[in-house]
Amino acid sequence: MKILLEKYGVSTISIFAFAFVVALLRLAFIHYGPIDLAPDEAHYWEFSRTLDWSYYSKPPLVAWLIALSTSVFGDTVLGVRFFAVVGMAVISVLSYLIVRDWRGEKAGWFAFILLLVTPEFAAGGLMMTPDIPCLTFWAASLYMLTLIKWEAPDTERHGRMMRFILLGIFIGLAGLAKYTAALFFPLLALYLVIDRERTKWLMKREIYIAGVVALLMTTPVLYWNAMNEFIGLKHVLGQAGGASDTNPLKTIENFLGGQLGVVGPIIFLMLLWVWVKPYFKQHKTGMILWAFSAPLFFAFLVKAFDAKVQPNWPVLAIFGGLLLLAGWVSEQRKRTRVLFTVGLVLSAMITVVAHDTFILRKMGVEFPIKRDPLKPVYGWKIIGHAASGVRERITGDTVVLTTRYQTASEMAFYMKGQPEVLYVNPGYRRQNQYDYWSWPEDLDKKVFVYIRENGEIEPQILNAFASCMPMEKVLAERDGVALRYVSIYACAGYQGLERIKSKTY
Repeated sequence: MKILLEKYGVSTISIFAFAFVVALLRLAFIHYGPIDLAPDEAHYWEFSRTLDWSYYSKPPLVAWLIALSTSVFGDTVLGVRFFAVVGMAVISVLSYLIVRDWRGEKAGWFAFILLLVTPEFAAGGLMMTPDIPCLTFWAASLYMLTLIKWEAPDTERHGRMMRFILLGIFIGLAGLAKYTAALFFPLLALYLVIDRERTKWLMKREIYIAGVVALLMTTPVLYWNAMNEFIGLKHVLGQAGGASDTNPLKTIENFLGGQLGVVGPIIFLMLLWVWVKPYFKQHKTGMILWAFSAPLFFAFLVKAFDAKVQPNWPVLAIFGGLLLLAGWVSEQRKRTRVLFTVGLVLSAMITVVAHDTFILRKMGVEFPIKRDPLKPVYGWKIIGHAASGVRERITGDTVVLTTRYQTASEMAFYMKGQPEVLYVNPGYRRQNQYDYWSWPEDLDKKVFVYIRENGEIEPQILNAFASCMPMEKVLAERDGVALRYVSIYACAGYQGLERIKSKTY
């Protein structure tokens, strides 16, 4: 222990210990808490049951990690989310290291605490989405940028080249998690243009070697897309495209309102302030953090004028911005630090509620479940248990069918035995991964358990069977609040369903 303290220092050892304790608390919350898998999490778990080089909506890393963790912890909520907790622990430690090396230990602690209490990272880090592995390797890439000895003599060229190769590996891994990692090198070029002393590096081979390494790392994604008509890239472009009927005022309001919620109102406003003032020019690391956050965030802001931008999309920008904010606050006067502390407290309060919004209801605050941001993670276990009971009452071989990919994924996870669930597009929903998986061939011999959310059975389903019998209507509730509602049918005499592939991605 004495050797570790001498080598790394008390503060650094404390950060590692604190991050470990927080990770254990998060794992305990995942195991014992009231939060079911989000539909997208369940969908990525479905990916992990059919491992591939990539998938319709996302690159493969999230599925690979879930497959690894569930092989150890089983197909459980903890198994699915394990690497989300590990990723957030790594991200928080890297945040400390980046800002500590820039502005000292106090600033490093500010960065660590910011990541700990900001809702987007504290609560969002409990969910296994591509954002977490992408951000983990993005943070590692930013840290590597700060470690590169740009001005070192040529005698240290070998060590510098190794850091650039590691940079390429990290960004390649981030690209295996999410397509937005491809923005790293354009932002790096922007940084090199801003920093006049390092602009010459745009003409040096190390940058391009790092780019080639990153590209090679993402070969599985490129190969899969080439074999599947580049459907993944079409999906990304479809999501990025605007809509002619968009109301710019409403989409901007939703975007900024979302950021106030996922970051915290005071912290977000302070973040905007450090982005627009020239503070970042005072230090190389500050310039890096600004270049990798402000332009990216304002690009999403501009995009919000003609399309719906989800609150989590600018997460890479928010991450770099929070580190920039931590460095700035550490050298401000007491009044600014007091405001920052109030902002941290407010963000922490939002984070507590974001772990379970029923805390507010128990305090007498009532709001409709439709407006509850945690609605997507409530009630699935109850529905899955009820659907399993219906399935057990049906005589003969059964197969489960839905017309929503979210329902299909949740039922596959929460129904007894975690069965294969079939999905058919009713014709008006965009494509998803289920459209690209084959169906069994002996369906005419099976009884279909059809699960329909919030409505009656569609004509498309009725026409595909000789008979469909209503079996049960299930209302998932908690503390008297209706969470979600499904109708369950038993359909026999399968006559064929057209698997429609929507033209929207």
